[in-house]
Amino acid sequence: MSKPSIALTEEWAVVEVTDAQTMTLRQTDGNQMQVRLCGIDASELGNKAKDKLRSLVATNDNQVMVIPVGKDEQGRTIAEVMVYGQGEAEISFQEELLKSGLARTQQGDVECPNQIAFENAQRLAIASNVGVWSQGKQNLH
Repeated sequence: MSKPSIALTEEWAVVEVTDAQTMTLRQTDGNQMQVRLCGIDASELGNKAKDKLRSLVATNDNQVMVIPVGKDEQGRTIAEVMVYGQGEAEISFQEELLKSGLARTQQGDVECPNQIAFENAQRLAIASNVGVWSQGKQNLH
């Protein structure tokens, strides 16, 4: 099975969900890193998005997979983050936040490998009128 040049890292444990799109992670050897979710902006509905992120973290006993794509100005790792759900299906944190209308897609300095899937997830939220896309909020940008 051929993979893109960026391979999935080993599993990390989530130590803390800092905000709606930032987490502190720890590897089994004790190394820690701060990770910011790439490709999204979840600041508009911050507390709801943070709660959703916490519930996603809990789906696999705080164990997550990380696809790093870069670093930000604060030295945090910019990454796609996911967990394995039922039947080993991957659950993307970014896609789940976008589908719930708790985040918007955002182009950053680095592009996420699954940016197209993120845009499709946002379209679903817009069509469903959920979260930031609920009635009366379409004009916010």
